Formats: sequence, C-alpha cells, structure tokens
Amino acid sequence: MTTLAYWIQRADFTTTDYDPVDVAGALRALDAHPWHDELTLQTELENAGGEYCPPGIGFVDPDGPFLHVCPAADGRYLVHFHAKTALSVLRPFPTTVHTGEDLLRADVGELIQHFFDGQHARVRQALGAP
Repeated sequence: MTTLAYWIQRADFTTTDYDPVDVAGALRALDAHPWHDELTLQTELENAGGEYCPPGIGFVDPDGPFLHVCPAADGRYLVHFHAKTALSVLRPFPTTVHTGEDLLRADVGELIQHFFDGQHARVRQALGAP
C-alpha cells in the first residue's frame, strides 16, 4: 500500500504539511477539509486587492512529481500535475505541468488513485496530455 505526504495550501499562500496517507486517507483529507472557508478567504483577499492563490491540496511522490488539486466554489476542480521530466536544451526545467480544469469529483478521485498507484502516464492522459 502506497502512502504519500501531502500539504494543504490556503489562499494566502500559507501551507501545512501532513504525514503520509494512503489513497483512502487522501480522499478523506480532500473531502473533509473546509474548502468553503478557504474560498471565502480567497474572495476576501481578492476584494481587498491582496495577493492570493487558489487553495488546494497537494500529494507528493518521493521521486519528484506532485499532484495539486484545487476545489472551486461551483463544486468543480482545477488540477495541476507536475511531472518530472528529463533535462534537455529544449526542456531546461525538471518538471512539466499538465492542467485539467472544470473536473468533477469522480474525475479527481480517479486522478488521485492513478497518482498513488504511480501511473503518472494515466494522470497525464486524463488531463489531456499526449
């Protein structure tokens, strides 16, 4: 059974790190967090002209890739998969980001399952990457 560390990022860029969980624990953490409160903070920061980011939860593979899931007020999700890639002249950075927008909770659950299973190609494919 794979366990991975995770963090929760607030709209004000602060983060809290958590101990590793299995995929069931990851889904519980996603569902149990008070995202409404985080989204309210984001709106308050935005309205005040402050800096903000979408709140979210991130899961970290020890080999480098990570999956960042950002719930939205409408019940949809924004997901970023930061894939580890080989360096080259054409690709000078060690990661490539694949993004999915307007995803349903069921889609996010499958992405998290694939990520915990180490099936990063399936995560990329589900997000529309070749």
